[in-house]
This record gives sequence, C-alpha cells and structure tokens, in this order.
Amino acid sequence: MLKTAAFIPAMAIAGFVLMAQTLVAEQPLNIVYMLSDNQSYYEMSCHGHAQIQTPHIDRFAKQSVEFTHFYAPPYCSPSRAVILTGRYAMRSGVFTTVAGRSIMHRDQTTLADVLQKHGYRTGIFGKWHLGFSYPHRPKDRGFDEVFVHGGGGVGQMEDFYGNTHYDTTFIHNDQVTPGKGFSTDILFDHAMEFVEANRDRPFFCYVPTPVTHSPHNGPKDLVAELQAAGVTGDLGLFAQVQNLDSNIGRMLDKLEALDLAKNTVVIYASDQGMNDRGAPHGANRLGIPYDPAQHVPFFIRVPGAKPHVTERLAGMIDFFPTMLDLCGISPPANCDGISLKPLIFGKPDEYPTDRTLIIQCPRGRTASKWKNASVKTDRWRLVDGEKLFDIHADPRQSTDIAAEHPNVVKQLREKYETYWASFPGQTTTLSRHSLGAKECPEVVLNGMDWYEGSTPWAGSHFNKPGNGKWAVRIEQDGRYEFECRHYPREADKAMGMNRAKIQVGNVVLEQDIDAEAKLTRFELDLEAGDYDLQTWLYSGEKSSGALFVYVSTN
Repeated sequence: MLKTAAFIPAMAIAGFVLMAQTLVAEQPLNIVYMLSDNQSYYEMSCHGHAQIQTPHIDRFAKQSVEFTHFYAPPYCSPSRAVILTGRYAMRSGVFTTVAGRSIMHRDQTTLADVLQKHGYRTGIFGKWHLGFSYPHRPKDRGFDEVFVHGGGGVGQMEDFYGNTHYDTTFIHNDQVTPGKGFSTDILFDHAMEFVEANRDRPFFCYVPTPVTHSPHNGPKDLVAELQAAGVTGDLGLFAQVQNLDSNIGRMLDKLEALDLAKNTVVIYASDQGMNDRGAPHGANRLGIPYDPAQHVPFFIRVPGAKPHVTERLAGMIDFFPTMLDLCGISPPANCDGISLKPLIFGKPDEYPTDRTLIIQCPRGRTASKWKNASVKTDRWRLVDGEKLFDIHADPRQSTDIAAEHPNVVKQLREKYETYWASFPGQTTTLSRHSLGAKECPEVVLNGMDWYEGSTPWAGSHFNKPGNGKWAVRIEQDGRYEFECRHYPREADKAMGMNRAKIQVGNVVLEQDIDAEAKLTRFELDLEAGDYDLQTWLYSGEKSSGALFVYVSTN
C-alpha cells in the first residue's frame, strides 16, 4: 500500500503541527467532509489507477492521516445513515436504497443535530438519500443550509424531473434552484460560499457529491481531453473523478485563502467499495458482504496531527464519535462506533487491540440473521457466519479456511450474536411519512418509498406498471387533500388514465378522471393514527399506483 505521508518534509510538518496545536486550544474546530458516491478505493492516482489523474487528492493524502483498512456499508443510504449517527444502519431503519427502507428513523440523533446544539452552523451540499418527506429531510435532521438533489442519483425518480449533471436543478432551502454548469462544480461553489459566510464561527460543511454514481456523464470538455490523450475505458467516469479532484483542490485552496486550514478538520472519503473497480489487481465481484464492496478510501487532515498511514481496522461507523471527540464534545452513549482520535494522533496503544467491526446490509425490505453480514478483525473476516478468510495471507478472500480455524469462527460468531441480539424490534420498524404536521403543510410522497409492492427508482420506471403502499402517520384529525399524479408537478404531463382510487386505512374513495388530466384530487376525512396509503390509476382494466402524491390539510 502506498504510504503517501513519507514524502512530506519533516520541518514543514513540524511547523504546521506546532501552529495548529496552538490554534486548536483557542477556538473550536471546523469540519469539511467531502464524500464521493460510488467511487472505488482505487479510482485515484495515489492508489495506483493507471488512467485517472488526481493531483489534488494526492496532495491532500500527503497532508493527512490515511486509513488503508477502512470499511463502510456497501450501499448509499446505509452508509450515510452510519456516517451521520455512528450507529448500525439497521438501527435507523435503513436497509437499502429504495422501497421505504432508505429513510432514517425520526428518533435518530445526527452529527448535524449535535453540532448545531453546540453552536455550529451546519450545511449539506449534494446527495442526502435518507428521506425527503417530513420529518426526514435534511432540514429536519440538523442542517441549517440545504442544497441538495433528490433521490439517490441525479435523474432518479425522486430527483427533479429530467435532471442531468449539466445545468442541474437543486433544492436550496425548499426552493427549486436551477444551476448553471456541471453538478459537482455547482455544489462546491455553494459549499465554498457557505464556508466563507461562516468563517467567523464554527461550521460543519458536508459535501456528499452525486458523482461517481451513474450515469457517468462527466464534463464534456474533460471527456474530450481524455479522448484526445488516447485514454481508453469509461471516460465519463474518469472525467467525473478528475473534475471532483479539481473541486477538492478548490476547496483546499479556499480554506487556505480564508486562513481556515489551520483550524479545520478536512476529510475526503467514498461511501462504498465498488468491488475494487479500477484496481491494478483487477475487479473483485465477490458480493455484498466481502471486503471489495466495503473497502473505501478515507483521508483525514487534523490540525495538530502528523500525516501518516495507519493499517488498523476502522470504519465509517467511527466517523460520528471521532468528529465529536475532536471537537471536544462527548459522543452519545448509544454509539456503535468508536473514536479514531488515538490513531489520528499516533497513539495506537490507546486503540483497542481486539477491534471488531460488523457490517450488515440486507439490501432488501427485511433483515434476517447473517444475511450479507461480515465480521471483521485486523486479521480475520467471517462472511455470512460460515466462511472464514485470513486477510493477511489472502487479501482477495479466495480461500475459505473456516474448517481449519473452528475456534476463530466460534469467537466471531459470538461477536455477531451479541450484535444481532441488540436489535429487538428494530428490524421491523418502519419510518413513516408525517401528514398534517404544522411544521410541514404539504408533503410529497413518491413511489421510491413504497414499503410494500413494486420498487421504482429510475426515470425509466415511469413507463413500467407497478403499485405499492406508503407507511404514513396522520398527525391530527381533519380533512386531507391528496393530489395524485403519475408524473411530478414540474413535468406537467397528462396521465392517460380514466379512473382513480385511493385508500388510507379503511377509508376508500374512487372516481372517474379525464384521459387528458395531469392529476386527480381526493379529499378524505381522517383520524390521527398510523396507516397504509395506496392509490390506483386505471387505464381500462389495467392499473398502477400514482407515483407522486402531494398531501395537504384543509
């Protein structure tokens, strides 16, 4: 593994550390967290990619503590839930990326919540993917400034209709805001404005980019440059990474220009492993519970910490308690992660020698014991409770040696049993959309959040029939209006249906509609409580559910 820190002049490091230590004692630390989406550990030049050039990431790596054995849940929403709560994703009700199981439970405390209460200004710029209805939106989860796209990727069903990475439309503090240029550039522009606006107070700037999630539409001029240079492969992906690298450089330069670098913790990471895509040894598509799907890059630059490389086991679940520890704030007692501060400040003896990391991602609406589960130690990997691998001898996990080490299997299974026993009832609890709350007069529901039935998510699914149920909570007795559409409002397109039906609990209404209609409205008198909500749009005898329902109270 490339030990990037070795190239930094010792005198420069000593000067930076001494200056930073003095400043840390005088004022709170800021946090800038740049998180790429679906970027492989190997998709940067400092990790050996043969075609992608990332000079700014490489420079940052030399200034940072690099964790070479860092792991995250292998899908977007679970990884983000872990990042923001420091708890196993299933505790938050987050099992996958759609199907009503990408919405973080309302009772979870986020890093933004805690920092906000301690006087921090908090901002998110990019991808949220943990629920877009009240009370699950970023603004409901501790973020003061919100500049995000919808869904799990630009152009998905929950995103602004017709969105692409060019001139992307974002939601800025509840307002639809068209952008000009490439999506990543727009996000970093706003993130840097946030940093500058809050330079005189502590801030948490979270920049979870939508790249390198598909579609791999990189900046066209950069794609053309790569093509002209004779680069072959997924040029759209490569251009996305190199554009991201340029923006990371812009952010680092901005912090220097504002004299904030000496008092700001800066992190760059990716949210999942992408099966070692782009690795010199080739991709490793072993499956969800194996390391290649979970191994992520993680670089952290902390004032007062000398740049170095650590090979100790750590994970995304440790981000939340680590940030609070660095900021002098006690983490909540219910954290599943631990602080990485000892490793960051070169005190490995203060870090647990028997650290065990458990990652489980059901990738479905329900969880079952051992499904897609990995139990990790510095040396061992137990996969699905049955297969054992010695990572020191077999880093590609090609040879199962469980039969040769029954005691190791037994010990790791016991660790998992303790973990699984800590989820009483938490694997079945749903995150409900709150309707009728005074804090949010109108709620938008979309088919990506059907907790039962079909699982639409992409724009192409507008042409696929399907239906499902939303889990909703009626907050107060009253009359509710349901505006049902096949396309979102901004599409302004006819549904081509002739009849519609709605059911909330035991309340059912049905009515005819004109084939040219873009919507149909129902008014229902409902009592407070928890219900299933389902709709039907009919074309003759065929039907599908309304993919968008706008709910308000009269």
